[in-house]
Amino acid sequence: MAAILSFLLLTNVYRCIKAILGDLTFKIPLKLYASEVKELLVHVLTQKRFAQCEDRMQWFVHLMIMTGYASVFLMVVVLINGLTIESLKFQRGWPEYPLWHPIRLVGYYATFAIMYGTTYAIIGRLKKSKAPYKNSHPTDWMFLILLQATTLTGIFIHFTRLLDWPMPTYIIYIIHMMVAVPMLVLEVPFAKWAHLAYRPIAIYLLRVRDRYLQENPAAVAE
Repeated sequence: MAAILSFLLLTNVYRCIKAILGDLTFKIPLKLYASEVKELLVHVLTQKRFAQCEDRMQWFVHLMIMTGYASVFLMVVVLINGLTIESLKFQRGWPEYPLWHPIRLVGYYATFAIMYGTTYAIIGRLKKSKAPYKNSHPTDWMFLILLQATTLTGIFIHFTRLLDWPMPTYIIYIIHMMVAVPMLVLEVPFAKWAHLAYRPIAIYLLRVRDRYLQENPAAVAE
């Protein structure tokens, strides 16, 4: 599933690259691409272009959802996929990791960030309290509901593990997978999740293109 979703996402990213750079894609030197990687990382981690909007609360909510999701995604996908003692500890949780362990604290931050951000956005869309919330596409609701349901079932699994309740843990885990898998299959290549990749890449490529055209005025005429 990871291979299929990665293929779909990366091929769409390639289409995004071709749409922005066109024939310049392979003309621009690699060193110019490399020189703007820092800007790409800044936009990914801070969403600073979003912060320029007048409503700073929207930026904060967006940042909470993004950092919360990215944190837990890295822990679950990267750490658990590694066949290491640390990844096994992370899967089993308590008592291997004490409550104050950095990885556990990151997990708690991710939980809070996602629940806060999605709850704020859901209430805003129900009340239509702001301009961004007045017109909701079904994919907006799909992303928020699936992400929050995945997080909630993850919270329940965490507590049933701490309480050492095997059967409730297994049952809730099945429900958790029934929500998480559709979320990944629908969101990663096709829906709202995909802009996590497209948006910073588009900003990055525009900077690369602009720098190349400034340094090569003849390319503008072409």
